[in-house]
Formats: sequence, C-alpha cells, structure tokens
Amino acid sequence: MTTSDHHPSSVDETTREDIPLKYGANRQSKWYNCNEECLSGSKFISVAFGTLTIVITIALLIQIYYGDYQVVPHGSVATDSLECSSIGTFILKQGGNAVDAAIASAFCLAVITPHITGLDAAGQMMIYNHRTRGAPTVIEFSSSNISSDKIPRLVLGLAYIHQQYGTIPWRHLVEPSAVVAKNGYVVSKMLVQAVNRVNAQDLYGRLEAGQRLHHEQLAVTLSTIANISEKELYSYVDSTNHPVQSQAVKSTFHGYDVFVPSVESMGPVLLVNLREIEKYNFTEVNVDTTKKIFETTLNIYQEFNIGARFHEGTSTNVAVMDLDDNYVSLVTGMYALFGSGELTSHGYVLDVKKREKPCSRLPLILTDNNFICGKRMVLGANGIAQASQLLSNLIIGNKNVTDGIEAPRFYLLDNSTIAVEAFHSPKFQLDLLEYLKKIHKEPMLMPEPYYSSNIVAKSKDDLNSHSDSRGGGIASRF
Repeated sequence: MTTSDHHPSSVDETTREDIPLKYGANRQSKWYNCNEECLSGSKFISVAFGTLTIVITIALLIQIYYGDYQVVPHGSVATDSLECSSIGTFILKQGGNAVDAAIASAFCLAVITPHITGLDAAGQMMIYNHRTRGAPTVIEFSSSNISSDKIPRLVLGLAYIHQQYGTIPWRHLVEPSAVVAKNGYVVSKMLVQAVNRVNAQDLYGRLEAGQRLHHEQLAVTLSTIANISEKELYSYVDSTNHPVQSQAVKSTFHGYDVFVPSVESMGPVLLVNLREIEKYNFTEVNVDTTKKIFETTLNIYQEFNIGARFHEGTSTNVAVMDLDDNYVSLVTGMYALFGSGELTSHGYVLDVKKREKPCSRLPLILTDNNFICGKRMVLGANGIAQASQLLSNLIIGNKNVTDGIEAPRFYLLDNSTIAVEAFHSPKFQLDLLEYLKKIHKEPMLMPEPYYSSNIVAKSKDDLNSHSDSRGGGIASRF
C-alpha cells in the first residue's frame, strides 16, 4: 500500500462524537460480545436454538435498512485532535488492534500538538483485554535512561510496544502522520496559547489560530522512520534501553476496579486518595462533596509530599477501545511546554533530559466489579487532583462522558497552591470559590492551555467517547 492508502481522508464509514452513531449500529456486536459472556452453559444453548431464526431475520432486516456499516461491531479513539482520532479509527478499520491505533494516533499528536508531545516525548501505555480480564500491562518509557542514538525516545517506546503487541505493519502506523506533517494542519488556539505562554515564537514563528502549519523536515523524518525495516527498528531496543514493563495495580472505588501504574507513578497515591474519598459514602457530586474532595486531596498532597516527589509536565492522552475488547490508555508528554525548546535539524523538539523525579501523568482503566457487561472506561489524567475529580464525576456523580470530562476542575500546584480555570465552561459556583478562598487563600487563575482528559467508555456494548474541549480534539468512532 502507498502512503495515501493509509490516510483516513479516504474513509467514509467513520463518525465523530458530534455526529452520533445511528440507532442499531452495534446490534450484531451486542449478541456476539457482551451477551456471549453473560450467557453460558445450558441456559445459552436453550436460548440460542430457539432464537437463531429470529436473530438472523432481524440482522438481515437491519442490514437492508441501515447498510453493512450499521451491523459491524465498532471501536473508538479519543485524542486532542480530530485528525489524530480519525487516523486511529482508520487503523482499527484496517484490522489493527487498540495498540496499533494508539501508536498511530501518538505519532499524529507528535505533529499536531508539538507544545505537549513530540518524537522525543515520554509516556506510559496501559493495555487491558476485557474478555480475559487479566491484570492490565503497563509499559513505561519516561525514564531518561530510555534512549537511543538512532531514534528518539517516543519512537523507541512505541517500537518496543509494537514489537510486543502490534498487528499492523510499522510503516502503516507512521505514514499517515508523515502525510499530515507534509500537507500541514490547522493551528489550534491551544498551540498559540502555549507559544505565547512560554515565548516560543522562535520555534515556528508567530502563529495564529486557524492558519495552516507545515513541518516539512519532520515529514521527512517521519517518512524515514516509517520505512525502517521492522528487524532494524527492533534492533534499536536492547537490554540497556528498553521500556519498563509491569502489571497495573488495582483498588476499588464505588463498585469499580480502578487500574493504575505502579512503576515510576503516583498511581498508588491516587488509590489512597480515592479510598479516603470513598469513606464519605457520597451519592452525588455537588458543592458540598466537591469541598470534601478538595480537602481530602489537599491532605494527601501534603501527607505524601507530592510537589517534591513528582513533576507535573505536559500531558496528552489517547484512549482506545477496539472490536475485541482491547482497551488502551496512552499518556505522553514532555517535561514542560515545548520540552527543552530546542528544535532539532530533524524537525522535532528535544525534551529536557535531566529528570530528577517522575512526572505526574496517569493512564487509567476502570471496570465495573459487579457486572462483566457493566461500564468500562479508558482515560488519562495529569495528577491526583485531576484524576480524583474525573473519577468522582464519572462514578459517584454518574455523569455521562461529556459532562464528566467537561466539569470544572481545581488544580493543586507546588506549595499546595490552588488554581481554577478562568476560561473554561462550566465554572465552579461562587460559593465554592468563596469556600476555597476562606479556608486556604485566593485561588490563582490557571493559565491556558489546560491539560485535557479524553475518554472512551462502554456499557454492555453501547460505546461512547469524548475528547476534552480543553485539548480541542474530537473523538472518532465507527
């Protein structure tokens, strides 16, 4: 296949989160996937023979009425860019799994969101299969020791992951992003905000939201990376520089299993905070419960000395669910906006190499621990405060994925400084802001761009996804 064969612009069977799937889109998958696990033994046999004719008839009628697309099982990818989400779902439609889709989307984000991530960025990926329900695998490539003279760190980490879990040829995962870099992309307001925030005009010039930006040298680099043979690519990953692979750790929170990384991660501290929040037995999220969540989280930050132990770098995440119930959460980022600020001759920004403490990025996977076919969620967060608020909104508040992600957030910065979002809607109610001011001090206004959290969720086989407006993306589904 040529590069153009692997660009999602040719695909007309995907949709986006603002154009919902039609009713009946996953009827076949409901019978095959989740209900297959819920029915077993003699009960399944007796029901199956009695309903086989009906099922076939209904499936044929749906196919006639809706078309082939409507009876194919579906998946979704949520990122900080519609183009990157679409590349991910395109890979799924080509037969790739969730890992393949996450790799392809990550390369795209390295082009379109250079203020947050890039080819030299760090990251963690959590991989889970809901059919086997084993402990998720976590692959960590954030350490400064994970490096190669031949290829940058993100590429090294993704190459290792592809060797272990990939199913689509490597070049097919990289080529779409080379095309994006060559043809250009529309500059987001978040990229402009980041440039202005750290005075990074020397990197790409003075940008305006809506203009088209081309990365010609990066396109050449990506094309070169795409055409490395897999044998040569894997040879760059050796015993001295390969990512750290481990099992996720688990705790329960309001009837859900919450999986987080343990290696070089604040994941275990998040689980402690969730257990403290659960002691209140909240049944909803409102002003009063948010006050308690804030108090608990602030205490945990102080007790575990979070500011001294972890560094809050940049963060973007890719959330994926595929047809085979593989779930992937990938978080990636750099030490600061635009990393070291040094643009290489190969077209990508170098990250800061000296890392005295791990970053606060967290991939997250949640599953209902009472029902196999209950809600399952894949998302990412940057820090305990963000993760605790997200999970409280989605689980205790039982909010849908859009409302749960878009809800207002407080931030805990160094020295326990509180910050709130002045330019995101909805906002916190005034009495909560007055409370924060009274018990602590005047909250500072968090500067833009805000770090996003993107999510894909399933309940039974009904799939929903949402890309956080803070990151400017749109989720893609098919």
